[in-house]
Amino acid sequence: MFDEEQFQQALRQPRLSKPVPEFLNSNRAVPIRAIPEAELQVTTLQWFDEFERKLELYGKLGVDLSWVMEWAKKYWWSFLVRDMSLNDELYAQDVKYTDVTTFGRTIVGIDEFVKYNFAFFDAIPDWRYDPLPGQVYLDVTPDGLVRTVIRYIGSGHWTGPLRLYPYDESAPVIYGNGRFIQCPAVDRYHFNADGLMEEGETLYDFLDATQRGGVLPRDDSWQFRALMAASKVPALFARFGIKA
Repeated sequence: MFDEEQFQQALRQPRLSKPVPEFLNSNRAVPIRAIPEAELQVTTLQWFDEFERKLELYGKLGVDLSWVMEWAKKYWWSFLVRDMSLNDELYAQDVKYTDVTTFGRTIVGIDEFVKYNFAFFDAIPDWRYDPLPGQVYLDVTPDGLVRTVIRYIGSGHWTGPLRLYPYDESAPVIYGNGRFIQCPAVDRYHFNADGLMEEGETLYDFLDATQRGGVLPRDDSWQFRALMAASKVPALFARFGIKA
């Protein structure tokens, strides 16, 4: 049975396997300050406090959304501690989800959703998600259905292979180099009448993420320019009606 103490304990428990550098060792065009874990813990607690006040405001307006806080705590806790025992309380059985790594496909079902998430945990074993204060948006439809958009930051050491769709041995792979990576993303969740996520989406800048992780070269490097220049070949084929 999930309770508040489990949530608070997860908040207090450090997850990152190594100290966080002052700046990311990234290939972005500007230096990026790395947020240390202690600060992440504080801002995550701040986010939940702010979110609770937001839900209390809705309550004063006659819209009871107190269940959304319980859902959010269970959801965040389950991924931080890698415990999927509450999935039936979080997701519709036919939950539909999309991510940059699905290449336009839609994942359907809890098992597929879990497999997709664990592809990131396999690649970044100490990966943690932390919502960013002031960056959550809540919408209630005339039918009473709830939809949210949350901006957060993911942090961890990319030490293993990241498998893309279909997240198994047959999948294309991006190999991490062990660097500490920290990058923002935005999630969109739609809930059904039972308070379960029925649809979701994760959006992030793939160029940003791979440059932050040191996989994709800097934009001013010859390697990056060569990669971009390679697009000229299929473009020429297309002009002449030739399939590359």
